[in-house]
Amino acid sequence: MSPPLCNRPDCGRGPIDDQGFCPVCDRLPLPQDDVASPGPGREPDPPARVVAGVGVAHVRPDPWYGLGLVDSDQPPDMPPSPPSPPSPSGPVAEEHRFCPHPSCGLPVGRGQGGEPGRIEGFCTACGNHYDFAQPNGLVIAARYEVERVLGSGAYGAAYLAHDRNLATRVVLKALHKSVAKTARHERDVLVGLRHDSIVRILGYEHEGPHLVLEYVPGEPLSARDGDRLETLLAHGVRVLQALDYLHARGLLHCDVKPLNIIRFREEGPAGALDRVRLIDFGAVRSQTKDTGKVVAYTEPFAPPESDPEHLLPTPGFDLFGLGMTLREICRSRWADRSAPGVDSLHLLLERATDPERPWWRFVSARQFAEQLSGVIRQVVAAPPTRRQVARPSALFGSMAGSLHGGLGSARPLAHWVGAQPDGRGLLRMPAPFSSPDPGDIAAALPAPLSDPDDPAVTGSAGATLAEIRLALRGKDATAAAAHLRAAGLPDWHWLHDWYCGLIALADGRPRRAAVVLGQVRRALPGELIPPLGLGLCAELRGDRALARSHYGMVFDTTPALGAAGFGLARVLLSAGERAKAVAVAEQLAEEFRYEREARVAAVRLHVMVVPESGLAAPAEEDVARARAALSGLDVDDAAAASLRAEIQYAEFLRTRDRLKLSDAIRALRHHAPTEREYVALVDLANQLRPALTWGRRGKHAERVIPVSEQRPAG
Repeated sequence: MSPPLCNRPDCGRGPIDDQGFCPVCDRLPLPQDDVASPGPGREPDPPARVVAGVGVAHVRPDPWYGLGLVDSDQPPDMPPSPPSPPSPSGPVAEEHRFCPHPSCGLPVGRGQGGEPGRIEGFCTACGNHYDFAQPNGLVIAARYEVERVLGSGAYGAAYLAHDRNLATRVVLKALHKSVAKTARHERDVLVGLRHDSIVRILGYEHEGPHLVLEYVPGEPLSARDGDRLETLLAHGVRVLQALDYLHARGLLHCDVKPLNIIRFREEGPAGALDRVRLIDFGAVRSQTKDTGKVVAYTEPFAPPESDPEHLLPTPGFDLFGLGMTLREICRSRWADRSAPGVDSLHLLLERATDPERPWWRFVSARQFAEQLSGVIRQVVAAPPTRRQVARPSALFGSMAGSLHGGLGSARPLAHWVGAQPDGRGLLRMPAPFSSPDPGDIAAALPAPLSDPDDPAVTGSAGATLAEIRLALRGKDATAAAAHLRAAGLPDWHWLHDWYCGLIALADGRPRRAAVVLGQVRRALPGELIPPLGLGLCAELRGDRALARSHYGMVFDTTPALGAAGFGLARVLLSAGERAKAVAVAEQLAEEFRYEREARVAAVRLHVMVVPESGLAAPAEEDVARARAALSGLDVDDAAAASLRAEIQYAEFLRTRDRLKLSDAIRALRHHAPTEREYVALVDLANQLRPALTWGRRGKHAERVIPVSEQRPAG
């Protein structure tokens, strides 16, 4: 009987294996209730969009930590006031165009029939000439002396003005009377907002009407000469803080773009700071009170018109805009995807701005910020900053083991018991280390804590997921797969992919595991656990270059994930780079949790011999350093004896001193648990002893006593 085929609409051809997975799409088949045909000409319904709950703020206490990793020592050198004379960027708004003749003062330059009014011309009443290309002393509400036009658009103009009463510069935002309701709405929204990254409202003038806003002497957000990538990304985190503040109050900005983010220099007690502020709330709307499609937005920075965000906008509308903004400002800094953190940034923005899968995008500012902070963490770990940060994940628990693959412990006694010498004294033994067992990896990689943005995903399945973890610890892939099917996790969700990856590892299929863990990596580019898992999968498949890339990224970001350090040391040694492997182990030894294992690994890496790997034999300096490091190790007598034997074997390869090697192996006999192993070690030591020679003086030749005739010492 042939196996059933995958019933997913986007696959529909893979035979289901004994674990219940499709080998083509690497997913579980859909439950029978969900397989109903969508009908001719009708696409299957996409997954429902996830909306972050109110508990997100409590589960993600500090998603903004990336700001603490970026130095603010390069603030933009902004002038304290506009240049003189100012360079106007637009004409005076039509509602402020009046005949300049004192005896006339009638409206002029007004549009009719949908056509804009003339900027320059003659008054039809008195014939006086007018020119509104520049403000020319315009005073609004008998208080605000207009200095220049900052900009103008479909909803009005913005002026830089001098407030006579407060003796300071302000921004007057003039709106056409046809959108006076919008102006009042913007006023009402801004009055209640108090955030360092949101422009402040100072007043409201009925004449016009006008909003009176603080003047931020900066420029639209962009990449400046000398800006490092982390500096630009930090501004993204600051904007996310502002959006989180807005969204928590049920408000959407709906027009996030570089022109609406002002970058400015802020003087503080600690010196000048590089800061940003979100401006222009003309398109703001309430998530609860405003209905209908989004009308005011900027197309290049908004989701596609067919996107559900346009009909029923959520915080995702603003997050999409910020994702496109970061794409724009980082364009010149992310060409080299091999640079630290750059590949993660690409993955982050691909998720944030996915045009076809709204359910895949970020659903809360905190969710976005946590991954963005993680990318910053990867970027600053590289030169010149070299800032490595150990920080617990909000999504994953801690590792259950170091997965050192044998590097972090002395050679097992069984290796010496079974060693076979050849005529030259070279020993045939098992490999000094190995890649971790796939089942051990599945048991050691941490289980996700939950999905903070959608607790319902794991809330009802908590007990079932615990059963999956228990089955993985027992290396029972079949039981784990059955529990996963019962859990009912959405198949597009990263939690589902993570457990699929662990199950594939427990079943000894690292290639399949790499496929689904790659999906987790794309969903969570700021996390370090997924690339660690991908590094382990690559090592198991023999792809040392890919494993080195993943391990290196994780270890360079934080040595606190010891499994990445041990994995990196393994692939470096296998590539013949002994000195680099030792340096990794020595750096890892500075982490308290892995100190003992890493110091043992450093000793062994100095003198390790890997046959058929192309690795050069240990040099005299390597042996000397290993001996010096051994004296300070806190290990038991059996481990110390094995390490001394390994060091002596490396010395033997250089000097061919069989006697010292024989004595080192003979010393292992005291730690043999059985008589058989005791005898095997003594026999090996005897076989390695050099042949004895003696002779008489004179012309008689010396006699060589074979090893078989020698009397064992001790």
